[in-house]
Amino acid sequence: MDTMDRIEDLLDEAYSTDDPEEMEHLAREVLALDENNVEALILLADTLEYSQEKIDMLEKARNALADDMENIHLVSGESLLEDESGMLYIAVMQRLGFALFSEGKNDEALAIAREIDRYDPDRETLGRTLLYRVLLEMGKDSEVLQETLRDEETSPAMAHSKAIASFRLSGAGRTSYRALWEAFAAGPDIPFYILGYFDEPEDESEELEEEYNFALLFEDIWSSENELIKWLTRGTILLGLTASLFPRETAEKMLILADALDIADLAEEAMVKAESRGDWGVLSREERIAEALKIISEGTYLPLTE
Repeated sequence: MDTMDRIEDLLDEAYSTDDPEEMEHLAREVLALDENNVEALILLADTLEYSQEKIDMLEKARNALADDMENIHLVSGESLLEDESGMLYIAVMQRLGFALFSEGKNDEALAIAREIDRYDPDRETLGRTLLYRVLLEMGKDSEVLQETLRDEETSPAMAHSKAIASFRLSGAGRTSYRALWEAFAAGPDIPFYILGYFDEPEDESEELEEEYNFALLFEDIWSSENELIKWLTRGTILLGLTASLFPRETAEKMLILADALDIADLAEEAMVKAESRGDWGVLSREERIAEALKIISEGTYLPLTE
């Protein structure tokens, strides 16, 4: 078996294993044969915690792709993901961007997010998510709102960033109220994960896993200011009670918390309106959420400053 065949076999084994230690061992075997093998560098980086070591590994992978990238010529509107080397480059850059962000290197992370964004006109990567998250961390709220105007479709990253930036710029006003419920509509379970009201999903659904991971990414920024996390908490309790998402015992506790947050009467009003539907008891969970969001977003069920 020649070296290239051996490398392919090792990579196949690495991709098929769920054991991080085995993946690390196999990736290192590949790198012993080809120290600049990009796929092995990515796999090895994936076994490491966020650290400078991880950043160094990913920067080595990026440098290994430099020559290939110079030979790629994209026409306007074309995605780098249509090229095999381009796809690998984006995979490296996404990981590197988040690794830099985790280590507080926001300027470098922002530069990478913007580069990914340029190469991804169809929004198939996490480049926009990284861009929004870094801008929020840097306090560039006006720039966040400008970026949201460029997105033709609503995503959790766009909606949550808009909600956070709107509140930080103008407080609990009508604009922030609308933005908050747009964020809930983009992923109704996400705020419940952020606040720890729902546990990590056991279902192996890719969508649920993505929502949970998104919640972990945005948890810190929502919790960065007392009034901001109170705003999210009020909204989450209101939706949970209105859409009957909490078990009975939990709902009773949430009503007490709603009272402490000065939204008990508003929550009761929204609950009565929702349950006035004759078919409320037979609606699915998704249907209850949709109806509750409609009721809440069309009315005023949180204390506003205007």
